[in-house]
Amino acid sequence: MDWRVFFKRGLPFRRRLVRLHHANALFFLILSISGFILFSGTFRTALPSVRVYVRDIHVWIGIVSILPLLYYLPKMARHLKGLKKKQNQRINLYLILTVLSALIGSGLLLTYHRQFSPQVSTVALFIHDAATWFGVPYTIYHSITRSRWFKKAERAASKSTIVSEPMEINEKNPIYTRRSFLRVASGGIIVLIFSPFIFRWIKPFFPSMGGQVAETASKNKLVPKPTPNVKSSPPIGGGKKGEFRYYTVTEVPTITNQNFSFTIDGLVQNKKRYNWEQFVSLKRDVQVSDFHCITGWSVYSVTWEGIPLRKILQEAGVKSKAKYVKFYSADGVYTDTLTLKQAMAQDIMVATLIDGKLISQDNGGPVRLITPRMYAYKSVKWLNRIELIEEEHVGYWEERGYSKNAWVKS
Repeated sequence: MDWRVFFKRGLPFRRRLVRLHHANALFFLILSISGFILFSGTFRTALPSVRVYVRDIHVWIGIVSILPLLYYLPKMARHLKGLKKKQNQRINLYLILTVLSALIGSGLLLTYHRQFSPQVSTVALFIHDAATWFGVPYTIYHSITRSRWFKKAERAASKSTIVSEPMEINEKNPIYTRRSFLRVASGGIIVLIFSPFIFRWIKPFFPSMGGQVAETASKNKLVPKPTPNVKSSPPIGGGKKGEFRYYTVTEVPTITNQNFSFTIDGLVQNKKRYNWEQFVSLKRDVQVSDFHCITGWSVYSVTWEGIPLRKILQEAGVKSKAKYVKFYSADGVYTDTLTLKQAMAQDIMVATLIDGKLISQDNGGPVRLITPRMYAYKSVKWLNRIELIEEEHVGYWEERGYSKNAWVKS
């Protein structure tokens, strides 16, 4: 990249296009790096508070990246005219414009997802993911093969393949130059690097590839196993539609009979503390609801089995001073809060089973809060304590910039 082109004035049309190309490349590089940081579960766990700032940078760079595209559109006809006899470059241009348009359009929908239904966000996330997993490898390949050092290597390879005698042109014995080998090798290496990520993304869409993964207890070793209600197994919702993406802000806790506890305390008449055997013997209800993550993905028609939160609170006897319900995670870090009115909603549940199976460790089991009409950062994983409090508590992600209003637009 020639950085000097950014600071020159009065450039001819071709050089202005080069400057525009460099600007797009720079924005795409920043968006790719910040996007993979946001995608990384390791980064989310190690530096959760920094992730909020990375997300903001990603969003604002994405919005600013619209400007070069708007600047280019009036010049597109003239540019295409100059590429009339260069079919490969025209195809490359169309591909790049398609990828950029898909990323920008879907990115805007995801940024302002609260203004749209979860179904719109689900489609936008799919488009954004697809454009990313196609666009990033292709852009890397394009950048490598258009770089000065690669072209220099190609020229050297072309000189070395000049033969002293003519070769027969034969479809069964095609001429394969070192220049072609360099391009194929570069593309092959990029495909090998990105294939595991692309396969992991596409796998849930194809059950024949093992995409529909059943929930298991994972590393949580608990006995006895809860016996599912007849409405849970088989699930009356028909089984979840979609796949969960598992996030955590710290190390995933392992729950056993020895360290399991579930406590209800604070401003209540009857404080309670259960071990696993006591907790699993409590009467459970079944409900079918959708699950929505703030990052844009959703899982539909999930059959949850657990204890309605309102019943837990009613049995504990909420004191008149109590205004909020605070939830604690067994990871020792994550907390969140609902108002007492929100907590008494019909569909708020302390769940233990999903589609007739014990909720897996990665998915927040053996016990997690379910808030179907709110975004999932309210659905506290590895729930082990409920406290009734008088003053409002700011939850983990709200403290780091998330909105206290977690309602999903219906």
